[in-house]
Parts: sequence; structure tokens; C-alpha cells
Amino acid sequence: MSRARRVVALAAAVIGVAGALAAGYAAAGPTGLVDAAALATLGVLVLARGLVRDETPRAVRDKGHRRHRRKGPAVRAADFPAYASIASDVEWAQMSRRHYEHGLHPLLTRLAASLGRPQPVADLGRPGNALDPDGPGVDRATLERIVTALEGEP
Repeated sequence: MSRARRVVALAAAVIGVAGALAAGYAAAGPTGLVDAAALATLGVLVLARGLVRDETPRAVRDKGHRRHRRKGPAVRAADFPAYASIASDVEWAQMSRRHYEHGLHPLLTRLAASLGRPQPVADLGRPGNALDPDGPGVDRATLERIVTALEGEP
């Protein structure tokens, strides 16, 4: 496409967009202006896509013929389904007191009892207002303190 044709095409596009915006505003006020602007934008994008020269896409190598095959992860989440459940309980316990009371606190209590260390969970008490079941859960620092105490040496 020659330079003169591009200039004429660009001028025609600008005049067309301006006419569409003016008609939209005249027909429906600001709402019509917004609608016409959306359609004009769509038209400009379609026009721009049509003017871009088709380029051949770069070659993609077959995945089976890579030089260095990477091994999969050593540990998969499917190997430890309880971990995903516990991680979810810990996240939800930070959001909601109800999730802490009914999900994580019993789990931590059972874990502490099985380790013979009920003290870290007993020290926690009840976070926030005990009368508000929808109140905030346990803060992250408290959960980290409990987990660190449970992971520590007896």
C-alpha cells in the first residue's frame, strides 16, 4: 500500500469515527457517545488488524524433541492429600473465627495431643470476641507460633 493511500485511508477512518461519535451524541446524548465510542474502537481495531501484514509465525519445536528434558516435580500435591486440606484449613482460619473453631482448632488439638504437647494450642485461647462466630480468625503470627511450637523438640 502506497503512502498516499495510507494517508487517505487514515483520513477516512478519522472522519468516519468523528462522524459516528457526533451521530451517537446527537441521537442519545452522553450514552450514545459512549456507545459510538465503543463501536468506533472496535472498528479501529478491526481496521488495524486488516492493515497489518500477514507474517508467518515462528517455528515451534516439537515438545518431544527437546534437548534437555526436565524431570517432573519430586513431590506432587496428589501424593499428600492431607497437606492440601490442612493448608486450606490454616488459610480459612485466618479469615473466619467459625472456620478456626470448627476446622483448625480441633485439628491442632489432636495433633498436639498426639505429640504429647497440648500446651501450644491451649495457650491460644479463643481469638477475638468469643460471642461473635463471624468475627476475624487467628492472625498469622499466632498460627506460626503454634506450628513452630508443635514442630519443635519435645
